[in-house]
Amino acid sequence: MKKYFLYSIASIGTVLLATACQENTKKETAPANNLSLSQSTSDHFTLTGKAPQQGQVVLYQYKDRTYTPVDSTTIQNGVFQFQGKLSEPLVYAIRLNGKGPRIHFYLENAPLQVTLNPDWGVEHLSSTENTQWFHRYNTLAQNNMLDLQQEIKEAPASPALAYFLARLAYQYDYPTLVELRKALDPALNNNPYLQELDASLELLSKVQPGAQAPDITLEDAQGKNISLSQLRGKLVLIDFWATWCPDCRKGIPELKALYDTYKDKDFTILSASYDHDRNAWQQFIQKEQLLWHHGIAPGDWKSDAGRTYAIRWLPTAILIGKDGRILARSTKLSELIPVIKENL
Repeated sequence: MKKYFLYSIASIGTVLLATACQENTKKETAPANNLSLSQSTSDHFTLTGKAPQQGQVVLYQYKDRTYTPVDSTTIQNGVFQFQGKLSEPLVYAIRLNGKGPRIHFYLENAPLQVTLNPDWGVEHLSSTENTQWFHRYNTLAQNNMLDLQQEIKEAPASPALAYFLARLAYQYDYPTLVELRKALDPALNNNPYLQELDASLELLSKVQPGAQAPDITLEDAQGKNISLSQLRGKLVLIDFWATWCPDCRKGIPELKALYDTYKDKDFTILSASYDHDRNAWQQFIQKEQLLWHHGIAPGDWKSDAGRTYAIRWLPTAILIGKDGRILARSTKLSELIPVIKENL
């Protein structure tokens, strides 16, 4: 069941009214090129944009770590618009023709107006205070300048910061992440992004260094099961990755060098892939001559393996000792190499 009703301006002079994502349409008249919107909250949202490009704009909802397309409209005479009613404020994104870069907004039941540049970036944005702060934080994050510790200290009740803490959780070790979460105002406890983060923190608490590594089972290239428990007695690096992940592909040479250096010293790798295309996955493994253990984790971010180890970023590597206990985890393989040397 949809939690909102969407209606989008399909042309400059025509409003297309749709319930539950463009069903049951009717037409109304709308003013052309009108971007003078109030920034007060109301019972619905209006997202109006100016864009120098031509094409279709697709609107996505971001929730549960998933982008879900909810509506689309066409840019006409340099203007596009979406309208609808939200049951809760959430982060949404727009994409030109459903591909390329996404522009993110914190969307509330209020007017939002945006002017885009030729690179599909935000040139000007006007909306509610929460949406304006979200844009500021997002700009900082894109430039690796967002200091969540300082920002949360200054604005602990910001719903925008709840989103960024959940989205960037992979950047922090478990103790720091717990402290950042505690620093947020309790009024945000029902925020959907924090609820998702809280569930992840509960899982993460069970897979910290020193804990017994829970078993996971993957499907290998032949469709047979391969489990972590089958590798007991060796130092095992669990490598969560995907062929579509740029950072994962960049890290392949380092991973190959690591395997070649220690494969004869009771060390092995178990790569858990989030790929959907099995043929592309198998072809990549063969082409790159990745000679260690490989398996698919069906369901990627929602897979049993991914949830068991609270994976929030690819690549993520987890080092398991010969006794089956967790030694370390990191999104940077280089940080685990000293631990590998110490335990061989």
